[in-house]
Amino acid sequence: MTAGSSTRGRSHRRQAVAGLLILLFVVLVPIALSDYFCPPSSPAAEPVHVKILAVNDFHGQLPPGQNLNGEPAGSAPVLASYLRSAVADGDRTATFIALPGDIVSASPPESGLLLDEPTLLFFNSLADDYPEMIATFGNHEFDRGTDELLRMVRGGNGATNVVRMVDPYPGAAAEYVCSNVVWRTNGTLLAAPYTIRDAGGAKIAFIGATTVETPSIQKAINLEQVVFKNETESINRYVLEVRQQGVHAIVVLLHEGGRQEPYDGPTREGGNVTGRIAGIVAGLDPDVDVVLSGHTHAFTNAYLENAGEEPVLVTQAYSYSRAFADIDLVIDPLTGEVIYTSARIVPTYADRPPGTSPDPEALSLLEMSEEAVGPMISRIITVASANITRLQTDAGESTLGNLVADGQRAAMNTDIAFVTTGSLRAEIAEGTVTWGDLYAVQPFSSTVLSMTMTGDRVRDVLERQWETPLPPHNLAVSGLSYTFDERKPIGSRIVEVLVNGTPLDPSAEYTAAMVDFLATGGDKYTTFREGTNIVNGPFDVDALVAYMESLPEPAEMKPEGRIARVA
Repeated sequence: MTAGSSTRGRSHRRQAVAGLLILLFVVLVPIALSDYFCPPSSPAAEPVHVKILAVNDFHGQLPPGQNLNGEPAGSAPVLASYLRSAVADGDRTATFIALPGDIVSASPPESGLLLDEPTLLFFNSLADDYPEMIATFGNHEFDRGTDELLRMVRGGNGATNVVRMVDPYPGAAAEYVCSNVVWRTNGTLLAAPYTIRDAGGAKIAFIGATTVETPSIQKAINLEQVVFKNETESINRYVLEVRQQGVHAIVVLLHEGGRQEPYDGPTREGGNVTGRIAGIVAGLDPDVDVVLSGHTHAFTNAYLENAGEEPVLVTQAYSYSRAFADIDLVIDPLTGEVIYTSARIVPTYADRPPGTSPDPEALSLLEMSEEAVGPMISRIITVASANITRLQTDAGESTLGNLVADGQRAAMNTDIAFVTTGSLRAEIAEGTVTWGDLYAVQPFSSTVLSMTMTGDRVRDVLERQWETPLPPHNLAVSGLSYTFDERKPIGSRIVEVLVNGTPLDPSAEYTAAMVDFLATGGDKYTTFREGTNIVNGPFDVDALVAYMESLPEPAEMKPEGRIARVA
């Protein structure tokens, strides 16, 4: 064999091998690519169905006594029966209980006199069966200062001395989240800004925030250690963080709210929602799906657009245990996106099922609380021959507001008195009136004080009721009467003021009674800060008790025309 023939032979063999390789590539690679791009079929992942039950502004309402739409509603045992029924009703992957603030404080004596520990124990009992519970702070969580707030959440008896249902007090089972309250000294957060939970096939994030207006409606001494940041900016900051973790189902617990015309049934399109909540939602990141609101004690069930013009489900379920929001979400397990939202605001009527079968565990806790405070709250003060209510005339006057203002003026022996109507938390029913009934009217343990004001400042306070930023509540008065005309420009609507029947003298000095919250500019009545010669007096409940005891029996109060509107 010559060299040339050997070379040609090797060349033929190489050509044959190369051809075979090409053939294998042409045949096998498409098959492999087909398997790669079209993997064997598997059952499609099912959508993840999530239920959230939201209770806002509970305010320690363990006992009955509240009404909604003219029917008895609420109490811990009745609310618990409704929540357990809602959990049992229907098929879903996961259920969460959410508490968007003001769960404690401004409470009836069965909770308030025991530092609201019974209220946290009530929600703990729900968490025993439904452990996915998340909460945020409301403005009233700060009523006893930040140290007491943290004890409430973390547990322990601290330096407090009250009758305890559980000793030592164990703290809250709910996880508290808040993205916009920071320590003044170092800017770190008071609580974790969010929590991410497994919804059984999908992840869901809960971000908390508290109304930035808390400093204007809270005693300054209670907020000395903390600062409140803008709600929208704070929430969006942590939306970005949870999105970086691959979470796109985002629920906000926001203690701020608005108002909407109530209706029954699932969420409707096109609802008109007023209040700060609308502006906050409009600035939220497009990934926010649901906002569970509170603070305004009103009805909300609407879709509002966020910054990406995406619909956000916004809810609020009145207050004082009288209702809850029942929210349904559906999450795509592949993308993690929420693909469906809807809600119902469910009244907790006590005179129909399931409210007619109060929860036994909650009922037992209520009975223990009633026994603990019974000797104090059962003391009879007087008899009322008619209901003394918060119902206002078209001018903004109520029998209860008049009564409380009269009591504070009498306690401090002043010329006049002012009461913010937002401090009136319960009404006085016809019949026997107990100490507990009067505590429930003003459950804040605020100090009544007196100050000296000029006539000009008195008029300024009255004008303030219409000025921007609009105070959340109007004023009840004692010792004076006034007429206003809403057709006149803001700042000059007060037409006439009489002090004990005599025209107000702009340059004269008058003594005025009020609680310390109002005196320090609470509810945006900052003019009171200019008062002088401040003298402290009794607690608000003691002033009311003493005044009611001084009245002839049976006590009857009627609006007296202290406030008049020009027709």
